[in-house]
Amino acid sequence: MPKELPEKVKKNLLDLHYNRYLQYYNTTIIILFTYIVGLGIAFITKQIDYKSLNQMLSVAIVTIAVVAVIVLLMLQFKEHMNNIIQEIKKLKI
Repeated sequence: MPKELPEKVKKNLLDLHYNRYLQYYNTTIIILFTYIVGLGIAFITKQIDYKSLNQMLSVAIVTIAVVAVIVLLMLQFKEHMNNIIQEIKKLKI
């Protein structure tokens, strides 16, 4: 049987996993913000015609898909981070 890792080593490994998911979480926020800014710039520069039903429908479908995926990923990363925090609290350090 493998020897059990010391508590401090477990904590350090959990901290590394937490930082990884925190980086993923922050990256999804940046991607969402960049998408919204890009969409705003596209409307301001009139690259998207808000009077065209086809263009607005396409933009709406793509926006819903992008935002849904990003929100789902953010929720998943946040859940992982919360689980890691709970595991760290269980350690006897």
